[in-house]
Amino acid sequence: MDTEAIKEKIAQGGLKFTHQRMVIYEAVSRTHNHPTAEWVYEQVHTHNPSISLGTVYKTLDTFVNAKIIQKFIDNNGVMRFDAILEAHSHLYDKETNEIRDYRNEELEELIKEFFDKNKIRDFEVEDISVVIKGHNK
Repeated sequence: MDTEAIKEKIAQGGLKFTHQRMVIYEAVSRTHNHPTAEWVYEQVHTHNPSISLGTVYKTLDTFVNAKIIQKFIDNNGVMRFDAILEAHSHLYDKETNEIRDYRNEELEELIKEFFDKNKIRDFEVEDISVVIKGHNK
């Protein structure tokens, strides 16, 4: 993702563009393994030593609140981040704890149609994420 695209993404969230925000968003968006804040910090700190782990945490939370990334807790209770906001599922390797994106429009449409027909009382479904557990071959 180039600088202009990142600048636009940050602006879409109603945030001011800064160098720190750019490098943190770039680190999250260029990986597909759903990084932790610590991993993001390791990626950006080498070339940006003035960025602290606290700044990374605060910036990631700001991005989540601005709805430009999402966060979730994995099976081990670890907070992870994902720059893909569109509906998609995840493949979770139970042996390595690796999480990968899995997109299947047919599956996503089936699930959406199911919940359109089978409303949950007193609850509005906004987003559905399926976690498929197994292991890599």
